[in-house]
Amino acid sequence: MVDISFIEVTARNSFPIVGKPKLHLWEVTLQTLAKQTKKSFEYIVSDIFYEERKDYFKDHNYGLKIKHIPATPNIWNEQGLCQICHQFNKGIIHADGDLLFFCADSNMLHPKLMENLWKHYQEGWFITLGFGSDVSYGPKILLDTARKNIIPTDWYRFLDFYGHVHMDQRYNQLFENSDKTFTQVNPNWYYGISTVSMEAALKINGFNSCFDPNVTLSDVDFGERLAMAGYDKIGMCRDCYTVEAYAGMDWHPGMKPRTEVFCTNGLLLYNKYSKRYRANEPLSSSDIDQIINYICRERCDVRDVCRTLPHRGPFYNKNEMALYTKWLKEGLIYSIDLELERELRKEGSDYTEGTFINI
Repeated sequence: MVDISFIEVTARNSFPIVGKPKLHLWEVTLQTLAKQTKKSFEYIVSDIFYEERKDYFKDHNYGLKIKHIPATPNIWNEQGLCQICHQFNKGIIHADGDLLFFCADSNMLHPKLMENLWKHYQEGWFITLGFGSDVSYGPKILLDTARKNIIPTDWYRFLDFYGHVHMDQRYNQLFENSDKTFTQVNPNWYYGISTVSMEAALKINGFNSCFDPNVTLSDVDFGERLAMAGYDKIGMCRDCYTVEAYAGMDWHPGMKPRTEVFCTNGLLLYNKYSKRYRANEPLSSSDIDQIINYICRERCDVRDVCRTLPHRGPFYNKNEMALYTKWLKEGLIYSIDLELERELRKEGSDYTEGTFINI
């Protein structure tokens, strides 16, 4: 058993880091994980392209507890589309920590990050982290517009990054011109780089796979559903952040450009107003009618702007009707109970997937 399960999702190619074409996708994370002051954690990688690099961690594990699992099977694989909720849910199924820490790839972690996340958890808080990109090797436009550093960068210089870090606006808003070190935030600030207890994740049944194959707002939906289920102590801390080794938009060539199949804000608002805190329970055609006729036409704050968009249905994207039809037919009926899946994984060897290192 471990205290923390660090769950990472990826759809990158193996060498995506701008300015570092020989640096592997996972090296910056592995090397900073190896320096953590708190050692009771496991590293779980839910990988869309698992089959292409399933042996990587056998020779590159730094003595860490690692679970490398395939993101398949999923109905969106053949479409080359993201399936972030599905990936995170697979991570939850394979996790053994009391605290889950969700993150994307290519991130560098301060040596005390795991220690800090656990400390705040013991104090009763789930943390949504600040997120920054080291843009030393990034586009000039980012270098020109990046704010001044408000975090130390010396701790990852051993990786030969000497960064000018561009931090996300929420972290800047709270800490750039302030002495504060912690604040409670609204659940709609919950970000894809955040923590949650296993207990809470199972109560709300994980990330909502109905949001796949879109890539936006599923994390905010997760935060809103946490609050509906009684878990509203979500905070942001000066000492909890990650820094991406800038990888830009260099996804794996097997991935198609991101596309909006439907408006995820409509789905998010429907869950909120319907008080549906539990995810991955099928939606019906009448639910979709409610989203279109009630949420999109009456309750959405941007409905007037939406009406000016020629591609909007409303709710669905008229330019992606084939994918929308597939989503209506297959995505809405998706049903999974993560607690049951975890029991099946623990009880039977037939459920084991992927490469498990040092466990």
